[in-house]
Amino acid sequence: MNITLITPYYHPPVRGNAVTARRIERQLRAAGHGVTVHALDAAPAEEILRRIAADPPDLIHALHAYLGGRVAREAGRATGIPYLVTLTGSDVYEALEDARRRDTLAVLRDAAAVAAFHKCVRCRVLDHHPSLAETMAVIPQGVELPGEEFEWGEERFEGGEFVFFLPAGLRPVKNAAFALGPLAELHREDPRVRFLLAGPILDREYGAATLEAMDRHPFARYLGEVGRGAIGALFHRADVVINSSIFEGGMANSVLEALAFGTPVLASYIDGNRSVVKEGATGFLFRGEREFLDRARDLLRNPALGRRLGEQGRELVRERFSPERETEAYLDLYRRITGA
Repeated sequence: MNITLITPYYHPPVRGNAVTARRIERQLRAAGHGVTVHALDAAPAEEILRRIAADPPDLIHALHAYLGGRVAREAGRATGIPYLVTLTGSDVYEALEDARRRDTLAVLRDAAAVAAFHKCVRCRVLDHHPSLAETMAVIPQGVELPGEEFEWGEERFEGGEFVFFLPAGLRPVKNAAFALGPLAELHREDPRVRFLLAGPILDREYGAATLEAMDRHPFARYLGEVGRGAIGALFHRADVVINSSIFEGGMANSVLEALAFGTPVLASYIDGNRSVVKEGATGFLFRGEREFLDRARDLLRNPALGRRLGEQGRELVRERFSPERETEAYLDLYRRITGA
């Protein structure tokens, strides 16, 4: 089967859509299928449409309904090729609620199939748009461990520091500055506490404000954008991985990767995080600064608790979130759409 992937982001390979697109691409190729990737951060929509018309695939798979999906819909209307869409958080929690609603709904209604990472996302969409029930499928994300070729520099955290790590691009939805307040209080209680933040600056104003806030806390360190070949070292070294997002489109890649490394997760109480972080089993969920501080303190004071949560998280990923399982689910959907 020849499949075209349309993704809003492919470069750099650290954004969630890029990580997902590259993983699906690799797995489809490994399964013997032809894959062409068109990224909107590398070519305009008009050029992508021209390329698809010149070399039509059997199927178009778009990541992100509003961005990738609109191009897939135009390509499908021009060529008759069926397309499917994998939903993201900004589709479900923003685009379907604001001025982008009409375009996003048109993409979903014309799609041969719509994939969500978790049933909570499917339910949220169907609560508002029940007509999509026949085409919506749930396909959990797979996990591929990133590399660990990270250059630590002078500060290697080998003196017994307790490291909280937040991997996230700096934009408002990721809420990266949230952890500074409670971690500052925890640092006053125990000076071993450190906070690491790694990710590209995706919103200049928010990024500047976050870095300014971090500068006021000597225990906090911004590592900039860390590539896929290196960021695994941070997951491996961290004592706790934080996700403080306001919303996620299912399970975040960073949360799954943390669990795959056996690192406990401290995550905001949102649909996407609740889909994989089970309270007291694979991590903890928080609803505000006080709960964050209480759970962070528990993990700091009880290393055995963190080890138990991490091991149970690693086992969960092994059982439910393999990339091979994800790919086979997509291939089943592809075959159903194309009749192959």
